[in-house]
Amino acid sequence: MIKKLFVAMAFSVCSVKVSAADSINVLFVNPSLPGEPFWHRVQGATEAAAEQLGIRLNVIYGEGNRIIQLSELTKYLNYRATPDYVILINYPGGAEESLRLLEKYEINHITLEQTISGPEKLAIGNPKEIYKYWLGELHHDNDKAGYVLAKQLYLQAKSKGHKEIYPVAINGHYGTESDIRSGGASRFFAEVGVALQQTVYAGWSKEQAFEKTKKLLSRYPKTNLIWCASDLMAMGALTAAGENNNRAVFGGFDWLNDTFELIRDDDLHASVGGHFMMGAWALVSIYDHHNGHSYWQNNSELAFDLMVLTKENLDSYHWIKSAKNWHSIDYKAMSLIDKPDARYQFSPKLLRKTRQN
Repeated sequence: MIKKLFVAMAFSVCSVKVSAADSINVLFVNPSLPGEPFWHRVQGATEAAAEQLGIRLNVIYGEGNRIIQLSELTKYLNYRATPDYVILINYPGGAEESLRLLEKYEINHITLEQTISGPEKLAIGNPKEIYKYWLGELHHDNDKAGYVLAKQLYLQAKSKGHKEIYPVAINGHYGTESDIRSGGASRFFAEVGVALQQTVYAGWSKEQAFEKTKKLLSRYPKTNLIWCASDLMAMGALTAAGENNNRAVFGGFDWLNDTFELIRDDDLHASVGGHFMMGAWALVSIYDHHNGHSYWQNNSELAFDLMVLTKENLDSYHWIKSAKNWHSIDYKAMSLIDKPDARYQFSPKLLRKTRQN
């Protein structure tokens, strides 16, 4: 997920150091800012996987801007040792330049999420078609995820006694994955004959979601379901609804730290997630590629499902709220080394625990 941010920062690099002299060197391009809630989780899980797999991981930041991300990547490659692999997101409007740069340096790379469409997608093609060092895409189905969240919230609203459902949707920003997510929600509501009253854009911002929810509730006082493209925006919507004494059901994406307690307290009713693991899963596939596995020779994508978290299954996943527990995940068990006929089974279900650590 690309969070649109507008803060400019100096070039910075952090490193997870590994003692092995011949370790794999990987550059992870965090598309956001240090500490941004969702991408901080992605980076933390990726760092935990790197330590377990003996990978030397460096991190740079794109600051939510395609121009800054390309500039930081260019500076890194110009002034530091060339990494063996790069993990990054293709920013809309900047994919060709990033891919050309990595091709110039002959660096194998994996992209996260499918963020490019239309003419730009035709220009870059599929992995390995035009850019041979682009090994593939690791992604999930945002349309399906948006649909699943809408369905879960609809069922919860019905279970709470709402005979008629009056939903609104709060999206991230125009284009890419947020529109695909809300498209999945629209598809579900159309299937069950429910009119989506309005979709607004809040730029992935909790504050904007708060302000826009106040306006939506004034415009549509019967609203009893608020679908959000992120948990952070759902938290803003929740606060606005509380001030308006509205008892809607709420849901979002990302499984942020606060999400777990909000679901436990029945304030937030669902969150779709598990994709905070995508950087770690990309590292597992890189570990395998570096050690001779043929997956990325024979495939150009690696798809995984997301999962909806509710009060009913919270106890099985609450343990992942703590970053220290990400180091207890067995990343090596996910490897396909010495499993020639196996395929990756990346899924949030891999994180299920019968008890909290």
